[in-house]
Parts: sequence; structure tokens; C-alpha cells
Amino acid sequence: MSIQTNIHTPTFNRRTLLGAMAATAAGMALPQGALAQAGYPAKALTLIVPNPPGGNTDILARIFSVPLAKALGQPVVVDNRGGAGGVIGMTAAMRAAADGYTMGLGNLSDLVVSRLAQPNVPYDPAKDFAAVATLAKVSIVVSALPGFPAKSFQDFLALAKANPGKYKCGTAGNGTIGHLCLEALKAAAGLDILHVPYKGGAPALNDLLGGHIDLLIDGTAFSQVKAGKLKGLAVTADRIVGLPGVPTIAESGVPGFSFGNYWGLLMPAGAPASAVARINAEIQKLSEQAEIRSQLENAGFASFVSSPTEYAQALLRSQQQIAQLVKSARINFD
Repeated sequence: MSIQTNIHTPTFNRRTLLGAMAATAAGMALPQGALAQAGYPAKALTLIVPNPPGGNTDILARIFSVPLAKALGQPVVVDNRGGAGGVIGMTAAMRAAADGYTMGLGNLSDLVVSRLAQPNVPYDPAKDFAAVATLAKVSIVVSALPGFPAKSFQDFLALAKANPGKYKCGTAGNGTIGHLCLEALKAAAGLDILHVPYKGGAPALNDLLGGHIDLLIDGTAFSQVKAGKLKGLAVTADRIVGLPGVPTIAESGVPGFSFGNYWGLLMPAGAPASAVARINAEIQKLSEQAEIRSQLENAGFASFVSSPTEYAQALLRSQQQIAQLVKSARINFD
């Protein structure tokens, strides 16, 4: 089963983003006819992180917020609002004033999967946000304690098939990208694994370290795997530069499996075009800096930037792909 949810730009390969949904994506692109804001920004900006401190989204926000503030000449205040698979934070970002001074940092969990998993999510990324820029992409680590009996992901597949229902796998929450990845893996490999959802990647990681669960599918484990405190069994999409010895799931017994994630900045729909353009331009510059790229690599990310229009189109494409996956694999989020 091939599950391509990560997006690509010429920075990473020679294919360009599909533009077939450009007309629909226009609602997420730069607001048309918006008047330029003189002297923007004239005050501090708020960056809403829809996850608790310590998780991948929070790490990414910290990497960019300080240099972005320096570039803008105004503070960028990180506001963590975790819970409900990212819905609480992204709802707050959607409902903020569309003046260019509030942004949300969302990924596929917060923006796409949550809308399939939770019937009352109040926002539609295509209508309620202005896409600003992508920041990074990632392949998700499947990790376990060093003493876990499987020495490889292929070993784990054999153990799981021989012991249906025995193993517990944690994720950052019901309806997160890790949860969807787990369900897709179960469908692709014919596994019976118990899903244990948490309110963010950090508490899930703590329970794995404490021996309360057997596995974790979440990027927060990257640093622990790199330090040797956890065992990296596999990664869900492309290999990670910082973990060169950890193979992909596709290389480890589930041919064709590929499931990644990406993050981007969004403003409430109707945000001034000048604000969107300014933030995008600064992100483009920051992403070219060796120090930023090094920080991303050390945290398990790959630098990934795009124009607002490219980001909008990619989100629409991801919505279609993930909705089709949920339907074909009969994934139940209850």
C-alpha cells in the first residue's frame, strides 16, 4: 500500500506540485485586493502551536520564532494551546483577528486528519485560513525501548502477527497523523495492535520511556533514538538524515508503504496580502541559513519551503489522499 501524504517541491525532487485544484485553493492563497499595511509589523505577533510543549510542532516553532522575530523587528510569541488532536489551537488561530498578527502552525494531523476523526471540527483549511508558507517535513519514527524483543521492524511484524492484540502503540492522540499512520500500517500489514492515544507527543513519549506502552509512532522520539535511549525500528517515509541506520517501513516488510508529515504557517482567512507575503519572504530567507537547516536536521526535520499558493494546493491534495485512504482502509477513529 502506497500512502503518499508528504508533499514535494523542486528543492527535494524534480516534480512540481499538482495545480489541478488551483481554483479551489485560491481561497487559501493570498487575499485578493488587500491593501498593503504600512510599517508591518508594528507590534508583536502571536504564533499559536496547537500542541503541548515538547512535541515536534513546538520544537519547530522554537526553531523559527526567534530568528523570525529578529528579521521582523518584533517579538514572535509562541502560544501553546494543545488538546483535541490540534483542534483547540487551530480553532483559536482561525478565530483570531485577520490582521496579520496571529498565525497558526499546523500539520496534517491538525488540518486534515482531525476533520475526518472528529465530526465537529469548526474549520476548513480551504476556506478558513490563508496559507502562508511550509516550514519542514518529516518521516515519523517508530520506536521502542532498547529491551523490546524485536531487533528490527521485520521482527516486530512477525511478533505482532503471532500475538494479535498483545502490543500497545502510542500516538500523540486520536486523529493525529501518527494515529492515521498506525491504522494504515495495520491495514497494509494485517496487524492487530492496540492504539493508545495521548494528548500530545511528549506525554506519549514519557509513557514509552516508562514502559507503559510497547511502541510509539511520533517524531518526539527522534532525539531519544539518536541518543540510544530508545530503539528506532523504522521510519514511515524517507530515511532521516539524523538516523541513517534506521530503515523505512517499505524496506522492512511492507513494500510501497510511505507516510510522511509536513508543517506550515497559516493566518485567518482575509489576512492582509502584504502580511502573508512578508512572512513568506522571511521564511524563505531563514530556510536558506545553514544554522536553521542544521537545527532542523538535528531535530529530525527536513527543510521544506513553498509559496502560499503551493502550500494551499498541497493541503487540498493531502485532503483528497487522506480521505481516500480512510475510506479504502476503513479506518475507524473511535
